[in-house]
Amino acid sequence: MFSVPYDEIYGKGNQLHMKTLDPVSRTVYQMTAQPWGGNCAVPQFINTYDPEDSRLKDTWIQGPQTNPQTGQVVINYVNVVPGMGGTNGIVAQSNQGYRIGKYVIKQNATGNLDNDFPFLRYGDVLMMKAEALLRTGRADAAALLVTQVRQRAFKNNPAKAVVTGAQLVQGSKYQYGLQATDGTVAEVNGGADIQYGRFLDELGWEFAAEAHRRQDLIRFGVFQTKKWFNHSPHAQAQTRTLFPIPADELAKNPNLKQNTGY
Repeated sequence: MFSVPYDEIYGKGNQLHMKTLDPVSRTVYQMTAQPWGGNCAVPQFINTYDPEDSRLKDTWIQGPQTNPQTGQVVINYVNVVPGMGGTNGIVAQSNQGYRIGKYVIKQNATGNLDNDFPFLRYGDVLMMKAEALLRTGRADAAALLVTQVRQRAFKNNPAKAVVTGAQLVQGSKYQYGLQATDGTVAEVNGGADIQYGRFLDELGWEFAAEAHRRQDLIRFGVFQTKKWFNHSPHAQAQTRTLFPIPADELAKNPNLKQNTGY
């Protein structure tokens, strides 16, 4: 419905592939630029997917990646990332963590992709309505819309696309807790207690890599209360749900007051 347009020549700026791919993946796509990245999926999130959900492979680059000219395996992306890196110096290996592949990376890609970025799409409208229905006690009506969204992802097993209102009011499958240095989850605090947690999971699977997640976590109370990977809530978690107003804007308008906590 609405998108942010990009073009590798005339509308540069979509460099998601540069940020997520390990440098050696250059040969997988015969890129004319050298990726510098390594940002990847949190394993705890990957583990929430149904293995038959096509969005798992459609969204995340995983497993052996080969050079199309030689057939040689260049890198094998695995769903293991050691946590606590900010506190004890643990550094992930270059192949650890699934990489973002939701936006097709064409062969001979430059440092800028042609892919437009979805700002608002029909699936988003359906899920917004579903959430409104869910929060006003009409879970079964919400489930019909969620099922409609899921149908694209379970074409090989349509029965799995069906979700019920009773399921949507359940907690989350996400195993919240800090990611330990060996890739396991430490200080587990789970997700079963999250109100409408299953619906939050649905949002995650459908809108991964579309800039939704932070606001979703805030709205469902997770950002302020749960641990994941290297994130721990702290005394200022409530105030960090809003960003600070820039000093330049405060200087322009004396009627503005800085958000609490900054």
